[in-house]
Amino acid sequence: MAYRLKKIQYKNQSYYILLQNENGPCPLLAAGNVLLLKKSIALPSNCIGSGVVTIEELTNLLAEKILINSNSTTGSSDHHINEVMKIFPNLQFGMDVNPKFTAGPTGVEYTMELNAFDLLHVELVHGWLLESDAQEYEWVGDKTYNQLVNVVIEGNDASTKLQQNPQGEDYDELSNQATRGTVVRNFLDGSAHQLTQYGLTVLHEYVKEGDMKIFFRNNHYNTLTKFKDNLYLLVTDFGYADVPSVIWEKLDVIDGDTEYVNGEFQVLAPSAHHVDEAATGGHLVANNMQSQADYQLALQLSREATTDTDTDTTTTATDATNIQREDSDIERAKKASLLEHECQQQEQPVSQKRHSSSAGDLPAFPTIAVGIPASHLSQEERDMMLAKQLQRQEEKQQQELSRQQRQRQQQLRQSTTVQPRSKAATKDSSCIIS
Repeated sequence: MAYRLKKIQYKNQSYYILLQNENGPCPLLAAGNVLLLKKSIALPSNCIGSGVVTIEELTNLLAEKILINSNSTTGSSDHHINEVMKIFPNLQFGMDVNPKFTAGPTGVEYTMELNAFDLLHVELVHGWLLESDAQEYEWVGDKTYNQLVNVVIEGNDASTKLQQNPQGEDYDELSNQATRGTVVRNFLDGSAHQLTQYGLTVLHEYVKEGDMKIFFRNNHYNTLTKFKDNLYLLVTDFGYADVPSVIWEKLDVIDGDTEYVNGEFQVLAPSAHHVDEAATGGHLVANNMQSQADYQLALQLSREATTDTDTDTTTTATDATNIQREDSDIERAKKASLLEHECQQQEQPVSQKRHSSSAGDLPAFPTIAVGIPASHLSQEERDMMLAKQLQRQEEKQQQELSRQQRQRQQQLRQSTTVQPRSKAATKDSSCIIS
């Protein structure tokens, strides 16, 4: 496994950041980018020259940082360091995080994997928080996500028993359990984005100007910073590898559209490419042939990400999109990232934790390593629908072109058989066919 590098301009200085590969962003990627932007680590010259960092090189770089930190501070036992070194290679595939909802942005259940961040002097934060005056606060308390899932299960079981024996002696206790389970379920369903408005407010207060932290949400680990009272996430999607103007993504809403900025946190010009939403079938269709060119470039970038090569494809992309304006690069890159995400979902089905009871199954609750799916289509999902629609349109066009070509060849063969031609005519016809 390897990560491609992207050279960026951030606050009038040049930096190299790691881009996600086809397996998506991992904890090591986020930790590495935090340390690179803080200038706490430096990439080897051979990595910069090749534009790629292997997982072994990144692991060694972070391990050396842990050893340096342990020598300069007290309290880091050799046992903990050795344990972290053993689990480092596994962190490339992800890490389980079990957040707490009333313990602030750093409230999570302790694990040895999280200890790696402590040894690197990098802090993990999240915004899945519940305000103290909320109706659910009493039931949620200091419980973790996994504990709340158990509360929902117990509530479901209690509801089943009440239906079977509504006049039982333990009616009051079962009724309380059923109510508690319903309230907790509503909270989890209502905060499916794993970021609440209250949590976003707390993050604004907690993160200081210029801080670099790891932000956890839906099993993604992003580099988070603050600039002039605004929170930003580092854009590491592979689709933006060749879009130097896109560096940060503004974190100001819990769902919906976002805003991209450059290394100086200046808002980029809006894309001239627009998409209309069709009333039939709920699909999105392009309002002009520009979308087809966008999709061709998206496919090219996606293939490059899948094979982990650094082959230069800009010549082919330019031939396909030479009629596009410069500011449409952002939209094309977005489609590339979404197409890559779609391929990942098809190859690796999302694992879910489903708990059963005698009354039937609860709605699926994925483990925290996967996250809870949103109940409504997000902007990303709508963009993915557009990519699928464009792909279907392209396939139909290719089929139609093949059909027309076969029909034309058949007509030419029939014409040659029925109508004898002179040598001159045959010569002219050959020129036309070729």
